[in-house]
Amino acid sequence: MSRFIDMKFITKQLTLIFMTLLLVSCGANPIPTSHLTEALPIIKPGPYGMEFSHIPGGIFQMGSPDGGPGGYPDEHLHWVKLTEDYWMQTTEVTRDVWLAVMGRYPDHDEDCLGEESFTQRDEYPVACVSWDEISRFIAILNYQTRNDGYEYRLPTEAEWEFATRGYSEGPYSVEGPLHSFAWYDESSGNRPHAVGKLKANKFGLYDVHGSVFEWVADWYAQYPKYYSYDYPDVDPKGPEKGTHRVLRGGSWLSESRNCRVANRGRLKTHIRSNNFGFRLARTGLQLNRSKN
Repeated sequence: MSRFIDMKFITKQLTLIFMTLLLVSCGANPIPTSHLTEALPIIKPGPYGMEFSHIPGGIFQMGSPDGGPGGYPDEHLHWVKLTEDYWMQTTEVTRDVWLAVMGRYPDHDEDCLGEESFTQRDEYPVACVSWDEISRFIAILNYQTRNDGYEYRLPTEAEWEFATRGYSEGPYSVEGPLHSFAWYDESSGNRPHAVGKLKANKFGLYDVHGSVFEWVADWYAQYPKYYSYDYPDVDPKGPEKGTHRVLRGGSWLSESRNCRVANRGRLKTHIRSNNFGFRLARTGLQLNRSKN
């Protein structure tokens, strides 16, 4: 059984395939085979040059098989259901976006670079920011865009993995060799790179593997072991309290194992590093389900 189940999607897919065949047989142009009237990815603009991809809700298996190659014990495979659509930023937040929102670069921009020697550039993912500092960034961004009709936030861990998988089921969500879609220890040259330069996944998301570890909203906890397809974990947000927040995706310093879609990191919220960053989610936009 596939990790991803969306019965409304399947029903509409079959209907659209039938309509496409009918139209083709009549000499008409085929219509998109999508559960919306637009084909995925659906990308919409955001503030400060950011772009966001529509992520439809669905049911999927989160984590990795117990004892699977490269997996860790805290990746227990379990069913999750996301009941609401949401939007995910197509790239990680860049340094120039941080500057535009905050009026300055991160306070610890230079002293957290460590032993690596490289020049920071505006098109690089912003790094050297803690979970606490990101929370302040998001609060300011939401105030600046308060009349736009959207709420910006960190994605939950489940939202991050669902969007990153892009309906894939393997350890990585993009086809091809790892260096074609991820900046990691064997391809990065020991430094970060501009966002959006490698292959994207099916939702149009770039750099979900490697580049920088991405903070998400959840407190860290072990996954539950009792959720099934019939009784999935619905819209999980992690525990209400904790000591460490979750990071996902690996970084330009990571080995390939730690760039897998199921890999989980966790650190205290005040910690920052030259390979920690984030991407935003947003809610509130009503999809236009008819063509403009």
